[in-house]
Amino acid sequence: MKLKGSIIGVILVVLSLSILIGVGTSGYMIIEGYSAVDALFMTVITLSTVGFGTLRPLSDAGKLFTLLLIVVGVATFSLYITKLFGFIVERGFMEALERRRMTRKIKTLKGHYVVCGHGRIGSVVVEELSFDRRRLLIIDTRQETIQKLEAEGYAAIQGDAREESVLRLAGLNQAKGLITLLPNDADNLYVILAARDINPDLFILTRANEPSAEKRLLKAGASKVISPHREGGKRIARMMLNPNITDFIDMATEKENLHLQMADIEVKPEDSFVEKKLSDTNLLRKHRTLVIGIKRTDGSMTFNPSGDTMIHAGDSLIVLGPRLKDGLLAGK
Repeated sequence: MKLKGSIIGVILVVLSLSILIGVGTSGYMIIEGYSAVDALFMTVITLSTVGFGTLRPLSDAGKLFTLLLIVVGVATFSLYITKLFGFIVERGFMEALERRRMTRKIKTLKGHYVVCGHGRIGSVVVEELSFDRRRLLIIDTRQETIQKLEAEGYAAIQGDAREESVLRLAGLNQAKGLITLLPNDADNLYVILAARDINPDLFILTRANEPSAEKRLLKAGASKVISPHREGGKRIARMMLNPNITDFIDMATEKENLHLQMADIEVKPEDSFVEKKLSDTNLLRKHRTLVIGIKRTDGSMTFNPSGDTMIHAGDSLIVLGPRLKDGLLAGK
């Protein structure tokens, strides 16, 4: 807000100076009969007080007009210079202060998600993750995008995500996941290689623009590879063949639904239902939460598990249940 006020002040001073030059030029043309060029020249050297002297001796009226122009002009010109330098200094100070604040904010991030690229897909990803109250840091090369994100309260870095120094600045060694959505498969591959070198245990999700790139991205170290075109085609087909099922899945996964949520819950060693049978957890009775799948630490998946299925630390429960204030299984 202060910066905006400074900009308006500079504009007003420039406008005043322009009006003053116009008045001075017209005055010399009327009083002394100068040409437009001579009158403009006389006005500028008078306002700037460079002391070149007059083009020819002035009349008494011309002298009085010059004195008035000097008094008013020097004051306006001094104000203009003061405002201009004040604006430059203040802008530099504000930018430095904002950069320092953002650097401190980034250093405090831990267990966050780093999103590389804030294009059409990246903006949707950021919106969805932020709705789920995930800590985010966005990397993008465009200054206007970074400024917009910072204004919205996001932690953001302007830079090339392919550079290791930028990834380290984003706190990748303490991040929970990396989502690289650059429009070029080679660029995504380069980011994956650098990220895997910084954090070998990091979960990395990337997009593949060409089907042939999926295997290369997985070999480079990506945990999951998504092809937007193929996934979009599958969704269209599912919508046509099974519209009711698709509507149900949308209802369970879309952020707009405040009553039902499908989620992936990681079982921690301190959870009360570790090493218990599914039927003994009372998840359905106590939380109205239905376990529809279990992913084991070895990557195997059990669908529609029976009540005798044991739950171990490190398992991931695929659950369907009501959205609670603090998420599914609050207080588990």
